[in-house]
Amino acid sequence: MVKPFRLEQAEKNSFAVHQVIYSNADLEMWYDWNARLDDTKFTDQCFWIMCGDDRIGGVIKIDDTVMYPFIIPPFSDRQHMWRILLQCCQDIKHINGVLQDDVNILLSLGFKVNVIRQVMCCPAGASKKPVLPNGLSLYVLDDSLDLTKIKEVMKEGYHGGIDFEIFGVPTDEKIMEDVSYLLQVYKHRNLSIYIVNEQNQEIAGLCIAGISEKMPLAFAEIGEICVAPQYRNKGIADFMLNYIKETANPYTEVVKLCVTVGNYAEMLYIKVQAGPRFARMTRR
Repeated sequence: MVKPFRLEQAEKNSFAVHQVIYSNADLEMWYDWNARLDDTKFTDQCFWIMCGDDRIGGVIKIDDTVMYPFIIPPFSDRQHMWRILLQCCQDIKHINGVLQDDVNILLSLGFKVNVIRQVMCCPAGASKKPVLPNGLSLYVLDDSLDLTKIKEVMKEGYHGGIDFEIFGVPTDEKIMEDVSYLLQVYKHRNLSIYIVNEQNQEIAGLCIAGISEKMPLAFAEIGEICVAPQYRNKGIADFMLNYIKETANPYTEVVKLCVTVGNYAEMLYIKVQAGPRFARMTRR
């Protein structure tokens, strides 16, 4: 007799323990059990995937979106798990946090990739002393700076890139709002900088980074890194990345960031950092 498949409401705390152990998500929290556990408890819309009376997995489901499904051993067939889940939830339109192993499975089941994001971490401290190219100077970027001065740099730096293509071109107000927010988040230990061409006083690039009071294990984080198009291929982005790693070193052992796969900066980051990829997918 074939056992029926169904979703069953899970108790949030028990679900969180299983999700943290089996989902293989959130690189920055691998080392902090309590932080991962708390992060998992953001909703009570969590469900066991049942085969008869046996739990074979779990998933968070909010309306027509599911997130971070996981398999509970000894069940191990990921393709079968997705078929079961789609059979139990025929209203699913969006899937967030898809591990790279599952992307091809979901492509075959009628979904498309909207965006792939990669979490990256690396040890703090530069392998060699960062050297700023000639003619450029470094300044601290904080909320005392007139943010209109960096707004255009960010618009130009991201223009034509994959982030604008996927998420849309933000308004000037949105850019300044996001920058202000990040500077506030990192105010606890601000590491943000901007680079100026001393000859014409143009801002050539900027990096918004720091350590938030709420960041697990006090990791440093790079929130934005941007170089104006006319200043690319001069080593500015490489300098800023290594400078942040070096200045973060007295306060933390790890620098973390998240990048959209296909972003201009991806090849820069991938030289020194590594981590898992997660896709956001939608039904075709």
